Amino acid sequence: MSQRPLERRIVIMISAIVVAAIIFSVLTYQYYTENSNEVQNIARENIQNTTLVKVSDLSRLLGNKLDVVTSNLKILSSSPGLIDQQVDLGKILLNVAQNTTQNIVDFYNWVDSNGTNIWSSSYTNNTKQDRFREFSTASQLYFARVKDTQAPAYINKLRLIDGQLGILIIYPIIDTRNQIPINSNNTNEKFKGAILAGISSSNLNRFLENQISPLSSANISLVDSTGLMITTGIPRLVDANIFDKKFNSLTERSLPENRKERAMIDVMRSAVLNPKSGSTDVVSEGKDLTISYAPVVSNGIRYFTMILILPHTLASSLEDLVVQQRNFGIAAMAIIALSSLGIFFVITYWNRRLRKVVYIQTKELQETTKRLTYHDKVQKEFIDIAAHEFRTPIQSVLGYSEMIHSSLKNFDQYFDKIIRNARRLEKLTEDILDVSRIEGKNLQLSLSDFDLNQTIQNVIEDHQKEALEKSVKIVFEAKKNVPTTIYADEARLQQVINNLLSNAINFTNNGTVTITVYNAQVDIDANSEERDKESIVVEIKDAGTGISPEMVSRLFEKFATRSESGTGLGLYISKSIIDSHGGKIWAYNNRDEKGATFTFTLPINQKKGKK
Repeated sequence: MSQRPLERRIVIMISAIVVAAIIFSVLTYQYYTENSNEVQNIARENIQNTTLVKVSDLSRLLGNKLDVVTSNLKILSSSPGLIDQQVDLGKILLNVAQNTTQNIVDFYNWVDSNGTNIWSSSYTNNTKQDRFREFSTASQLYFARVKDTQAPAYINKLRLIDGQLGILIIYPIIDTRNQIPINSNNTNEKFKGAILAGISSSNLNRFLENQISPLSSANISLVDSTGLMITTGIPRLVDANIFDKKFNSLTERSLPENRKERAMIDVMRSAVLNPKSGSTDVVSEGKDLTISYAPVVSNGIRYFTMILILPHTLASSLEDLVVQQRNFGIAAMAIIALSSLGIFFVITYWNRRLRKVVYIQTKELQETTKRLTYHDKVQKEFIDIAAHEFRTPIQSVLGYSEMIHSSLKNFDQYFDKIIRNARRLEKLTEDILDVSRIEGKNLQLSLSDFDLNQTIQNVIEDHQKEALEKSVKIVFEAKKNVPTTIYADEARLQQVINNLLSNAINFTNNGTVTITVYNAQVDIDANSEERDKESIVVEIKDAGTGISPEMVSRLFEKFATRSESGTGLGLYISKSIIDSHGGKIWAYNNRDEKGATFTFTLPINQKKGKK
């Protein structure tokens, strides 16, 4: 009789344990589900933020490019050289404009008041080999309107010979120097022709693909205000109009009755109709996608709507992990009656692992977003600086050229300024090319024996006039027992000395710049077995404003500059050249006097087989 109450108690205890374990398992499974949804939401939010930042930056970047194109057209259309149809000068101006925007503009075309071609930047070697004659043919359809209205026009409904689309921006050339009376009916007497900029969809595609490399799985499209797909990263949507009924079949052919599939079309149409930035998630052909969009605006004109589509590859991997965890929860519920305590510890372990995975992947997403934002910011700063730096010497050259042409008196001083600005433009171009070679690991040295002291003297002579204008005295001190002949790349070292001396003069007013050359034992690499190599040391000491504290840590990085007239590439290039020679370069503020000292070293025992 006593055994039955005991068995009853055991059954009750086991039943209570099983019920409690089942309840606990259900609650745990619910926790897993909520936690999984939270993980997916975090991933989706990070993807949305990343794509929205990217599409906004790309739209601003393309808008800035179109601003430069429009500025070029304004400058060209108001140039006396084009108004007076000075063909030789016009060739130069069109080619200069082409060089400043060659990564987006196919050509600049110049026509007279009858619409006849005078010159195009697509002509090569002064021969009329027009690679984009289809633009010229298409432009005739709109030339009469520009001639009548004498106002700029933007055309995006061009069909080229090869079937691709193109856009055209036309500016009239108006002679405003001799104003015609208000009551005169000869309004076209001041119309001297037009200047055109042609941009093909393939050029726009290449430009955008180069910018979107960090998001290689993304598709990017440009849609005009009528819904026409100018460029698209989705091959089957090329040359489609998102407002046409046939566009529905192109985007929904797999599941035409699925409302989530239809949401993709609605988002794209809404983005075109409402010129603002935004981001949302949709499902297309069974895949989760994030669609971000932003208008491309230039000079108050909305040229396109940029649409960026990014698949949820990261969210999918997280979803697979979530499914595994849910299956584990179901299995735990099936065996909980036999081992409830063991299941508890297993669930706890997996919960910790999940949180660790979520934490790591969230940190990675945040770091990726920061890197993308920093990269786009630096790139935009560089484009703004480069555009400013290119525009300033170009405008000076054009301005003084026109002054010479109009007066032809006392033009020696103008030639000096033209030459100085042309050299400034040439140096900026060379700096940008050097940075490209350095980052592409294509900076090669041409080594030979040469006299270092003589090279320094040549650089000093080149800067004497500049120094005299600022009341700066340049002193060169070569210590005794210093070998004058070294084995290195003379042109590159001259470039380094020129950069450092130019900076010293630039930041010094009414003072002395001292260049000193001497021998020293320099520790080239603290981790190497070779210590204290004999080196030549070159010091350039100025009496200027010194190095500001915020510049010290990034003095030799790209775009680090204290000057409003520089791009901050000179010291970066100089460091790369010295590093390639096996030397070192550094800088510091002078302790007991104003100014700063820049120093670099060159190992003396260079092997002549080194390249």
